[in-house]
Amino acid sequence: MSAPIRKPVDPAAAPIPAEAPRAPTEAEWAAMSPAQRQQAIAALVDSMSQEEIDERLAMADGDPHFDAKVEARDALRAWFGRRGRRVYVGADMKAHYPGEKGFTPDVIAVTDVDPTPRLCWMVSAEGKGIDLAIEVHYAGNWRKDFVDNVVRYATLGIREYFIYDIPRGHLKAHRLPPTGVRRYESIPSRAGRYRSEVLDLDLAVEAGRLRFYADTAELVTASELVGKLEGMIEAAEARIEQEQARAEQAVGQLSAAILMVLNARGVPASEEARGRILRETDGGRPGTLAPARGDRGGGGGAVPGVDRPLTEAGPGAPGSA
Repeated sequence: MSAPIRKPVDPAAAPIPAEAPRAPTEAEWAAMSPAQRQQAIAALVDSMSQEEIDERLAMADGDPHFDAKVEARDALRAWFGRRGRRVYVGADMKAHYPGEKGFTPDVIAVTDVDPTPRLCWMVSAEGKGIDLAIEVHYAGNWRKDFVDNVVRYATLGIREYFIYDIPRGHLKAHRLPPTGVRRYESIPSRAGRYRSEVLDLDLAVEAGRLRFYADTAELVTASELVGKLEGMIEAAEARIEQEQARAEQAVGQLSAAILMVLNARGVPASEEARGRILRETDGGRPGTLAPARGDRGGGGGAVPGVDRPLTEAGPGAPGSA
């Protein structure tokens, strides 16, 4: 990648700080009044240091990166929302740990908290840190995702850390050991899937996308669900059209069979009756069948005095004299 773009400096404006600010320590937070705490949060949200500008520019990896993290966030939010489970899921949500500079994972999940929208994740205000982080790597800083964050997130106590490597179609999974040591261990793969104890779900990369599974059921986003429902409707409509076509074909075959039976038994039918029958035949036309015995002149008309409704028995018909 090219070197980070520096924000143009306005000579009349205050100089941009080089480093990002740090969140208040636990002791500083405890000594603050509610109003002071709100001011501290607002200052962190509005902060614009050169370090933070560079971080945001480094995160601009285009559609593949953006789509992957938004799909993951939406799938998880929909899943936990339908089950009424209190899990906050955010994307590009800046996290502030006591005494630390803020950082912005691509996706975060925090269990047993109010899932309502937030401006940032302030650990001191929330009362707990992040339980799971997902980074989507596409064309950014490989070392940040695969080396630096592995150490940083473990040190902060983030229980699970997943890295979705888009170019390689690969998933790297980490979890803190139950011993309390803040050093990640690799989560083993089971048939290409990685278990998240935090989410109680399996993660996998399939068909070039990060997917989540509850047992064998795949989690889908709202847009994917709408697409599947539309596909089901289209398939049902196609089946209805096919059934209608088959029914019309069966009626046509039956109509032709009736005329053939009448013709074979020498039962004349009037032009009107033949027309009624043939109109039920797809593409049928009067005169396509051989004339009945007793027809004269090859005109297809019935013999005078013999023509009668189709419900009456004609010569040669069963039960006729």
